[in-house]
Amino acid sequence: MELKKIFWKVPLFCIAAGVIAFYMEVFLMIRFVIVKLPDGTIKTDNTRELIIYGSIFIVTLIVGGMIFFRNMTRKEIFFSASIIVAIGLIMDLTQWAFNLTTGRGAVFFMYASQIFEWSSIVPQLFHRVNENLWLASVIGSLTPYLFIPFGKKEQV
Repeated sequence: MELKKIFWKVPLFCIAAGVIAFYMEVFLMIRFVIVKLPDGTIKTDNTRELIIYGSIFIVTLIVGGMIFFRNMTRKEIFFSASIIVAIGLIMDLTQWAFNLTTGRGAVFFMYASQIFEWSSIVPQLFHRVNENLWLASVIGSLTPYLFIPFGKKEQV
């Protein structure tokens, strides 16, 4: 396989998985997470929400690792994943440096972050433990590296 095609494999998969995950989450959240109480109040069930996010994450890791990246070496997956990781880190750094948490900037980053929607469980869980939103975002941007163990070992 041509080297240029290999290096874009993980980023393209993550982008496609992120967009698909976003629409799946919206569909599943509407159906299973929003709960109407007997008094007419509407609330969300956080446990169901985490189950949906976690399931999408696990399925994406398994599909990506066992189907799309099974013929790549760990080194190739690392370099390929580094492209999408760099994009995520640049987005995080830009949003943090220019304090783009409201207004048009925030809306832009809300849409741009869809490419990481498949792994949104990671920063959500980390944020629950640490409460540092920016650190949780950076950790979430590193999730494409979780595909590396699915790669083949280097042939000597």
